[in-house]
Amino acid sequence: MVVTHGAVTADRPAEDGVQVGDAAVWGLVRSAQSENPGRFLLLDLDGEANADTVRAAVTHAVERDEPQLALRAGRVLVPRLVRAGTGGAGLVGPVEQPAAWRLDTVGTATLDNVVPVPCPEVLEPLGTGQVRVAVRAAGINFRDVVVSLGMVPGQTGLGGEGAGVVVDIGPGVTDVAVGDRVMGVFDQSFGPLTVTDARLVAPVPDGWSFQQAAAVPVAFLTAWYGLTDLAGLRPGQSVLIHAATGGVGMAAVQIARHLGAEVYATASPGKHTVLEAMGIDQVHRASSRDLDFEYVVREATDGRGVDVVLNSLAGPFVDASLRLLADGGRLLEMGKTDIRDPERIAAEHPGVRYEAYDLISDAGPDRIGRMLDELAELFASGDLVPPPVRSWPLSRAREALRHLSQAKHTGKLVLDVPARVDPEGTVLITGGTGTLGGQVAEHLVRTWGIRHLLLVSRSGPDSPASKELALHLGELGAEVRIAAADVADATAVAELVAGIDPAHPLTGVVHAAGVLDDAVVTSQSPERLARVWGAKTTAASNLHAATAHLPLAMFVMFSSAAGVMGSPGQANYAAANAFCDALASHRQHLGLPGVSVAWGLWAEASGMTGHLAEADLARMARSGIAAMPSDQALRLLDAACWHGDPQPAAVGLDVRALSAQPADALPALLRALTADARGATARRTAATGAPAAGLVGRLAALTPDEQHRELLNLVRTQAAAVLGHTDTGAVDSYTPFKDLGFDSLTAVELRNRLAAATGLRLPATFIFRHPTSSAIADDLREQLCPVAADTSGPVFGELEKLEGAMARFVPDDQARGRLAKRLEALLWRLGDGAPETAVGRTVDDGAVEAASDDELFAFIDRELPS
Repeated sequence: MVVTHGAVTADRPAEDGVQVGDAAVWGLVRSAQSENPGRFLLLDLDGEANADTVRAAVTHAVERDEPQLALRAGRVLVPRLVRAGTGGAGLVGPVEQPAAWRLDTVGTATLDNVVPVPCPEVLEPLGTGQVRVAVRAAGINFRDVVVSLGMVPGQTGLGGEGAGVVVDIGPGVTDVAVGDRVMGVFDQSFGPLTVTDARLVAPVPDGWSFQQAAAVPVAFLTAWYGLTDLAGLRPGQSVLIHAATGGVGMAAVQIARHLGAEVYATASPGKHTVLEAMGIDQVHRASSRDLDFEYVVREATDGRGVDVVLNSLAGPFVDASLRLLADGGRLLEMGKTDIRDPERIAAEHPGVRYEAYDLISDAGPDRIGRMLDELAELFASGDLVPPPVRSWPLSRAREALRHLSQAKHTGKLVLDVPARVDPEGTVLITGGTGTLGGQVAEHLVRTWGIRHLLLVSRSGPDSPASKELALHLGELGAEVRIAAADVADATAVAELVAGIDPAHPLTGVVHAAGVLDDAVVTSQSPERLARVWGAKTTAASNLHAATAHLPLAMFVMFSSAAGVMGSPGQANYAAANAFCDALASHRQHLGLPGVSVAWGLWAEASGMTGHLAEADLARMARSGIAAMPSDQALRLLDAACWHGDPQPAAVGLDVRALSAQPADALPALLRALTADARGATARRTAATGAPAAGLVGRLAALTPDEQHRELLNLVRTQAAAVLGHTDTGAVDSYTPFKDLGFDSLTAVELRNRLAAATGLRLPATFIFRHPTSSAIADDLREQLCPVAADTSGPVFGELEKLEGAMARFVPDDQARGRLAKRLEALLWRLGDGAPETAVGRTVDDGAVEAASDDELFAFIDRELPS
């Protein structure tokens, strides 16, 4: 049987609640699959699939024993559980320091090495004029990509702008108060807290989300300063804005129009529909990827050219832009990867002024503060509007940076930073007097510092353990109120929320309530479905509706692995929990906090698991599912809340036990975990075996054909990771990299990955000199497994003498450095260019601060020719 439906996914969020309900079908069918293996196939369509595509997908599922498939834009996707923090999974901040960390680059210069790092300095006492801000959203710029890839040596720190709430002010700060919603120029904003100069922030306009506010500062300040302060753009003048679909470009188009100027714009050809939507007609737009823009603008202006160019390109594009300037024209250089001499420009282009600028160093904090005020008035009047924004959870920062590196975006990308739960606010826990609810309540008090709890259950104060629980939590320093209510009743939930003390407003919700009424699919009844559905699903919907208007920092639903993996006899329970999973995605799409934790088995028996006998637990253990001690489960709850993904699974899986099962008996959902385990075992074996110590050792034990296959697998695996694929099958051995979607920045990352994996020093042009994965594997094999050299020649003879002398020579640090430099110089004489750094030509920090996508691509393309 094939069951088709459209599930709620990150790229197709629910908008009217219908899809959230439909998602429950998935959970129900999973249980049906577990009761009747091979009888059900769940096929999730995106609305674009034709009959041939569906037929091919079903054939694929049957051949590979896949019980679930999704079709997205012609691609077949399968669900897999993966470990958090690996592959495409998210980044988890340290629970023990929920505020003093941020994302930064560590180790090899690849996007996979963007990781959480501690930053205790954000908690230090503030200096004069400083403010501490709880970041709620952080803007992403191309500077963050090139810093992540190590293209700015010595420069660290990701995130230069954002929006959030002021939590502390330093001496001398009078214009900003604790509790204010602010946006502005932040220092290293990819984390929960940042410290910045009070002059660099401004109030978030009424009605704006934090995501909209985080997308504004750098783009609009850079464009405003360039066009008004430096260019002095006036009504009736004309301006050419390069890369006009990026953040700065979109801001500059709006500002130029506000100033009364005629706007010409460039963008890559694929983004011209965006220019058209911005009101830039065909006469006023051209490509930013070739030099024809000079002729387009020249013809449109009857040969006169333009008064101002806001430049974000390089090389001959700068020369063409200079030729387009009329007498008295000004070229404002934002990126500075191709800085020209202003005096020489003045001599070669009489009457033209050239100026490269940097927002922070040139404008300064005082001017930036005044510009923020000026821009705020224009936003309030509607003369300016925020750019289009796409937001990503902070936990998916690597994915967002990769998306930006491939220039797939228009407007701005921002990261959503999880809000901190206010310890002085109130947390409402459903099922709060039960076993799990009570443990969660104690954990929130002990670990999170929560001081006000509202524990809700059907029995309320009359439940057996309620008095003892309240006394215990009170001794820990919490103020506890226990209420009796049916959370399946919308009116009751609304009254609960409305009755919370305004002095300690609701800051978080934990929906832990639920009931079981197990039966196989064929024995399900409306009554059984309604009983389970009401306690879990209807209650979740009521809580969502009653709190949607409140600034919650946490909305956690206790879901079940039954909704993810299926569970025999629990089709109703699986469906209800799948609904909660979908509701979490829906809430995040709306900009609200939401996480649905798919729990495995807790070791401590609760009202829903107390019926399990020792035989049941032993059977589950043999299948690879282990009961989690409560302290471990509570730590996973913390990690899930900070992770950012709406649907994490917290399950005690014995991966070794799973790996030992026959392949045909293993659920498809778990195959990636067992593959990782087998790979880790193989890597440990290789690392400990003397003949195979490291990659070179492993290769030495193989035939040439086997060496090629080993290295080809390495290249394809790394290339797939760079492109965001989990399956190496997406990278064909003989398909050119450019046809696979590689560009300059992705080539840099792949080169860095291969250099780290092999220990080789690979030139910046390495990827584009070897057009396919197979060609790269051949080159790596030649370097790692060279054929025995003929030492009869004079050069090789001298090398042997040098090697012998070096073996007897024990130099001091200075001599060692001189020797290394001489050897490096000799190596480069054998190469084809001047020495490079580990990641190619470097860029000074200021050169990328305001650089746009087109400008940076132009710069990198000069370094990485095809």
